[in-house]
Amino acid sequence: MQLPELPPSVEMTSDQKKGIIDGVKRAMEAYQASGDLSAGVTYADLIHDPDVLYGFIQTFKKTPGPLAAIVADAEGNPVTSPEGVLSCGVTLAQVQQLLVKTCSRYFLEQATKGDVETTVTETRTSKKFIFFTKTETVERKVGGGFDERKVREICRFMAFDWQLPLLIDLAQLTTVQVLEIEDLILSLDSREKIHAVYPLEQATIKKAKQLAGDDFGEAFCANPASLAGIAQWSPDLYGFYRKLLGDKAWRFFARPKQFFMSVASLDKPMASVYGEVLCYISSESLEEMQRLNIDKADVLCEAMKKAFGPKVEAILGHPNFAKDVLRKLVESMLHIQQEKAQLAISAQLTCKSIAAQVMDWLSKQPPVKNR
Repeated sequence: MQLPELPPSVEMTSDQKKGIIDGVKRAMEAYQASGDLSAGVTYADLIHDPDVLYGFIQTFKKTPGPLAAIVADAEGNPVTSPEGVLSCGVTLAQVQQLLVKTCSRYFLEQATKGDVETTVTETRTSKKFIFFTKTETVERKVGGGFDERKVREICRFMAFDWQLPLLIDLAQLTTVQVLEIEDLILSLDSREKIHAVYPLEQATIKKAKQLAGDDFGEAFCANPASLAGIAQWSPDLYGFYRKLLGDKAWRFFARPKQFFMSVASLDKPMASVYGEVLCYISSESLEEMQRLNIDKADVLCEAMKKAFGPKVEAILGHPNFAKDVLRKLVESMLHIQQEKAQLAISAQLTCKSIAAQVMDWLSKQPPVKNR
């Protein structure tokens, strides 16, 4: 697990911050003069609008020339490397972090605000002494605030330009989710990964942490959706599938709960026969295959892998394959009485003979959602 490394923490003085702001404004003016930045863009736009800031940073990365005299070190040499120290005493990466954090905080404060603040009137009854009660009318303000804790926690890990386009998605994470994943938020580098976190409840994340132990970070970084699957298993079976599948385990654990219901009937020796096939085979095909004994299941899996090549995942993963093709293959093997070596030869010949037909069948199938 390798997370992006945040720039070294530094306490900036007020003079340094003022120098950075002045430098950014001069940089904007230089780009506006060169035509690389729209003349109407203001500094307020830059630190309030993630799209504007992202575009500004990309412009610098692609065209640093106009800023050679502004983004420079103490000797006046241009700085383009993130680790390069500027004349103000901080690195270019730290300046970017300051801008990204400032912009992120403003955006998240707006995105996590409640309804417009209003005043509501309530009637409250409270006990006075032992026998008496007191009823009074009180007013309190509701709505209007933002989720300070969530904003603060997310902003702790905001430092990179690629995070800016994802702010709208990060804002939809719950405070509990943000607190549970902590620095692993740095691994959320796509909308798909962020959206995979949305369904995860606190209890699910906690149980996945307990079961995965030191592997939790690796699982989350590889596929956040795997946490839901990890939480479904006992410690013994989690350990078994983790060892059996290696790094492919995170793909397996990310599969839907319905699929795990089909897997639950497999004993460990039979599960070992399927191996990585469990990462992509459909529930329908797995259930069809379970009609075979362990030797026949083993040789048929290997025969299909060899015959169908790189298309085997799409084929075995399509739910229609079970009834359209696999059922006939399984039935043809049910009553064969041969040694395993001879069985393997028969299965390979059969699968090879139908490979072209299966490819044609696959080309005509409707697309399948993630299973």
